[in-house]
Amino acid sequence: MKRSVSHTVAFIGVMTALMAVVLTLETYVFIYFIKPSPAFLSIPLFIALSMYADWKKSFIGGTVFGCCSFVLSFVVGYTVFYNPLISVLPRTLAGVAGYFILHGLTRLTKGKNKDAVRAVAAALTVILHTLFVLGAMELFAFGGAFMDTVWQTIIGVNFLSEFVCAILLTPVFIRVMKKYTKTPDIIPLRNEVKQ
Repeated sequence: MKRSVSHTVAFIGVMTALMAVVLTLETYVFIYFIKPSPAFLSIPLFIALSMYADWKKSFIGGTVFGCCSFVLSFVVGYTVFYNPLISVLPRTLAGVAGYFILHGLTRLTKGKNKDAVRAVAAALTVILHTLFVLGAMELFAFGGAFMDTVWQTIIGVNFLSEFVCAILLTPVFIRVMKKYTKTPDIIPLRNEVKQ
């Protein structure tokens, strides 16, 4: 039991460090061209983190991504993400929703075509993530010309690259995480009865 908890904590620590590095690199590669930068690697990583294990861990991916985004926003001056209701909460909700989407699709397809199901779940999660972030911006940001630019960038550039990368990379990331953590493919919800 102790080994399992320490293993999980170590894994979360490694994934947080990896997320921070990936998000920072993405930001600094595009900072002079696109603001906010597209998260073409960090979004598939956060979705995979949200989907690789059981529902109790499904909030990890989005929360880690959101917290890294929140801290990085102060470094690069993305003022709209200074508010954790915009930078953290939508990502946490999208991660949890993504897990349940994957679980539902897996049950619907009876566990067949795992990578295709993961890709579809990732695609739906990216759509939800974008809606949640834009909705949070609409509710909690002050608006202005910068907000118009952010909306246009997210919808026009970021969404498409994040959508395609999530479909292609999330199944690969999930396979790697499951292999590293020795996590089974189908983890039933607690109230499901084994047949």
